[in-house]
Amino acid sequence: MKPRPRARRYLGEAGLVFALVAADQLTKHLIARRLWPGQRLVVIPRLLNLTPVHNTGGIFGLLSGKPLVVAALSLVAIGLLVFLFTRLRPRLAARLAAVTVLAGAVGNLIDRFRYGYVLDFVDLHWGPWHWYVFNVADAAITVGAVALVAAMAREEMRKPSADKEPAAEKAPAADPPAAP
Repeated sequence: MKPRPRARRYLGEAGLVFALVAADQLTKHLIARRLWPGQRLVVIPRLLNLTPVHNTGGIFGLLSGKPLVVAALSLVAIGLLVFLFTRLRPRLAARLAAVTVLAGAVGNLIDRFRYGYVLDFVDLHWGPWHWYVFNVADAAITVGAVALVAAMAREEMRKPSADKEPAAEKAPAADPPAAP
């Protein structure tokens, strides 16, 4: 049976979601099998470590210790992304960005339901200054969100503006009234 035209339109995006979620889950599985929480594997000295951390909060550890609140917010965000994606029919760049955010949210939500926490493990740092520990899903959310904002800004700049009407199309200004 052939997919319906509308369903066919989303097959590529669904494949991207699946690939990103699979990459996220696979990397978390490999890290969990080889390293225990807090153990550090130096990949590039003074720049990149792999350090597993159990994150019960949201991005950057916000709402730590409140996994149900974070899971509920994640479900709302996923629902909103799916609704906007299927209803607004954005251009390709915005669709890919939204799909990337969606995949990251799904990847982390899987962890929240399975374990009650998200496994973060990428520890980027410059010497002693460390960034927040993150994972593939977090990177997808961040990159997708930045790309989505850029795509929306670009789309907004393409829209014709009422203030930018050509001079020839504007009505001529009325002559001032004659002085008595």
